[in-house]
Amino acid sequence: MQVKGTGIKTTKEFVKINFPQGYTNWINSLTPKSRELYTGNTEFTEWFPIKDAYIEPVEKIIELFYKGDAKAAGEALGRFSADYALKGVYKVFLLVASPQFLMKRATKIMTTYYQPCEISVAENGNKSVILTISKFDLINPALEFRIGAWCQKALELTNCRNPKYNIKRALTKGDKTTEIVFSWD
Repeated sequence: MQVKGTGIKTTKEFVKINFPQGYTNWINSLTPKSRELYTGNTEFTEWFPIKDAYIEPVEKIIELFYKGDAKAAGEALGRFSADYALKGVYKVFLLVASPQFLMKRATKIMTTYYQPCEISVAENGNKSVILTISKFDLINPALEFRIGAWCQKALELTNCRNPKYNIKRALTKGDKTTEIVFSWD
């Protein structure tokens, strides 16, 4: 499983902005491979092993800044990442997107960050969609929450009122898929 270098960039920026006093301590807590990715001249268009580029650095974020709370850390990272991406490169989607269209595009956006993975979305009524992750090696709870919160923030940015999500099934709990239900007013 691999993650795009842009995932490194957003994770690094997240810590710099939200925990500036803890940034150096976080960098120093990483394994040599992860530390090299986060301090070296990393190409953000390249692919990197997810364990070194994402899983281990996020585990340290959870440990150092969230007292072991993977949900809180994953949600904070997801909201930050959506804000970062959708107000930048993908801003055009916000101008024309219905919530359903955005969520369908979100699955495509996610497959440009993580490889290989299979993510799909199905409409579940006028103000609801279901996102299904059927293939995602090394997924962990923080990453499931990151994806949920990323989509929730994306819905907010398209002016959905009161978007919520609920993880109904989870690969991390032994289910065959992760199923995240999104709804809004």
